[in-house]
Amino acid sequence: MNAMERIIDEGLLIALSAVRMAVKNHIIVGALREHDNFDESSYEAVARDELLHLAVQNEEDAVRVAQERRELASRRWSQGFTEDERLDLGRLARRRRAHKGLALILHTVANDDEKLATIVEDAQHDASYEIRKALAARLIRQTIDGHAPGYARMREERIKYLLAIDFAMLRDRTSGTNP
Repeated sequence: MNAMERIIDEGLLIALSAVRMAVKNHIIVGALREHDNFDESSYEAVARDELLHLAVQNEEDAVRVAQERRELASRRWSQGFTEDERLDLGRLARRRRAHKGLALILHTVANDDEKLATIVEDAQHDASYEIRKALAARLIRQTIDGHAPGYARMREERIKYLLAIDFAMLRDRTSGTNP
């Protein structure tokens, strides 16, 4: 593997990580705030949109870097280039190739249903882990010592509060509204 392929592969790994995180966040928000059921196809659409957005950004970056290279070359063509400017021209050319290569592979991944399904599956696993971890931490914080003074009185209030919330959610669900 040459250096350019390695750069593009590393860029792809970073992009896939960012897309997986965006999908994971959609899953968490959908589950906790919107009370949505998991819908793989809608999350695949989110992953595809994120990948295409990153591809377009890289295409735009490739155009911008090419323009910077042309401007540097045109300014210095008649006067000759310093060693640093020659190096800059080479770096800008490599950056343009890297952006174009990454954009191309991001488009390819965005159109690959199997890869999208893998991204969503990994995001679902990550979301599930985060939710479990958050719930466990919340439950641990709410642990109450049964031997503490006032436990019996506070227990009755906690049960009433819990029932009020559960009954309200049940009422909303059966009446057609979704909290």
